[in-house]
Amino acid sequence: MFTILSATGKTGSEIIKFFSAAGIPCNAVTSDLSRSVILPHINWVENNIPAGTKKLFLNTAVTADMFDVQRRFIDTAKDAGVEHIVKLSTPGASPTSKDRTGQVHWQIEEYLRNSGMNWNSLQPQTFMQNWLGNLANNVRQERKIYAVAGDGKKAFTDTRDIGEVAFTLLTDPKKYINKIIPLSGPAPVSYYEVAAAISDAIGETVTYIPQTPEEGKARMEKAGFPEWAVQMNLLVDMGQRSGAAEKLFSDNVAEILGKPGRSIYDFAKDHSKSFI
Repeated sequence: MFTILSATGKTGSEIIKFFSAAGIPCNAVTSDLSRSVILPHINWVENNIPAGTKKLFLNTAVTADMFDVQRRFIDTAKDAGVEHIVKLSTPGASPTSKDRTGQVHWQIEEYLRNSGMNWNSLQPQTFMQNWLGNLANNVRQERKIYAVAGDGKKAFTDTRDIGEVAFTLLTDPKKYINKIIPLSGPAPVSYYEVAAAISDAIGETVTYIPQTPEEGKARMEKAGFPEWAVQMNLLVDMGQRSGAAEKLFSDNVAEILGKPGRSIYDFAKDHSKSFI
């Protein structure tokens, strides 16, 4: 039996769609059953790993106690006889990460590796779906995109592709067992190219406005971002600005799925209504 944690999240919600479409029974775990979506073959449960689970997708919200939360899920899974865990992590997972979240993900990866169960750690680049929040709001109101990334590039990843990779690893892992798997979109792109893709999708010109870190910080604070989110977004953008993010490009999505991941043009077209 398969169980997906955070099944209403950006990635978990995509994974369960693949199970449903394939006709494979799957448990979908959430902390809020009111957010559950009825799908064929999907059994919704609240904050629990059901008995009989053999394959588990591990993801939880980014919180101050994320290590303890995920450690408990790993311990519970091991005691319940789970054989394989696929964890959603981050490319920044490292004991020396400048981002506290990256340090915690590394600690969880280490704990999982030492659990005795089979495992995978998915390390996707920034989600394209993140653009559907503040970025999309700015596009709707001003036809502008703001970021501190300069002309740096990153291979942004569509969560639909991450979901399909996770589904594939859970159902047919082949040679990928016990590996960290970086994931990215089909090509590194700058925000100038993101603006062009959205412009093409909505038929109106969208302009990218590169900002200094000071300007970006002031913009996010004015928009009501909490301090931790401001600092995290600045760190992510500066990684792109410096060229470090571009070096993280991988072709694992195409290798695992046998097809290229979705491009920014695919994403913008599919979500064009969010930008109008």
